[in-house]
Amino acid sequence: MNESSTDITSQEMKIDNLLGSYDTHEVFYPEGIHIREDRLLRLHGYRDLDKVRPVIVAVAEDISRRVEGLVSPEIHYKRLKIKSCDGHGLVLEDGSRFDNIAFEKYLDGVVEVVIFAMTLGSSMDEESQVLVEKFEPLEALFLETAGWLGIEWATKQFGDRLRLSAKQNATRISCRMGPGYSYSVNGEKVRWSLEDQKPLFDVFDVERLPIELLESCAMLPKMSRSGLYGITPTN
Repeated sequence: MNESSTDITSQEMKIDNLLGSYDTHEVFYPEGIHIREDRLLRLHGYRDLDKVRPVIVAVAEDISRRVEGLVSPEIHYKRLKIKSCDGHGLVLEDGSRFDNIAFEKYLDGVVEVVIFAMTLGSSMDEESQVLVEKFEPLEALFLETAGWLGIEWATKQFGDRLRLSAKQNATRISCRMGPGYSYSVNGEKVRWSLEDQKPLFDVFDVERLPIELLESCAMLPKMSRSGLYGITPTN
């Protein structure tokens, strides 16, 4: 049994209720973040780790461990029923609307969605600013990359738990979709507009969110992500 399977099994009681009630603002707290320094180095082009200068390896190791102590990941999410999903877009029963022709392909058969907004917390932004002010460009660069590895880790943990919870409830989870990402439709790339961050954030009790949506539709803290998963019955 691998590490992720062990972690999931140990939290089965939490997973049973992970999907939550309809139209209820829920929060999930990922645990056990681990940033691998070898992956951090490879993302920056260091293929042969035996040839990497010791000082660079030391920075990667330090940043990887530092990030694990800085992050406070939390994922806010809501389970909502779908009113319609076609080539014109996605409409939820609460009236929320998202416009992208990719939904018809990627959310085919979906009857509900789980909309989420996640963050690693503000400490990462604060540490990044400190490194910039101290003019430590390598540390700042590795910190940002390690932060996005943390986002990927938290996303995977949330997705894995959603899938197990869905399976227990005779449903399945679609691929993750999010504003700002592009999807292949009829051989062309179709981008889900970042402007749809606004209706996505509007489904939440905004005062409870630890994330601020800027006028540009970027999020603060910087290490944040939003999107949705579709839920489809399997019987």
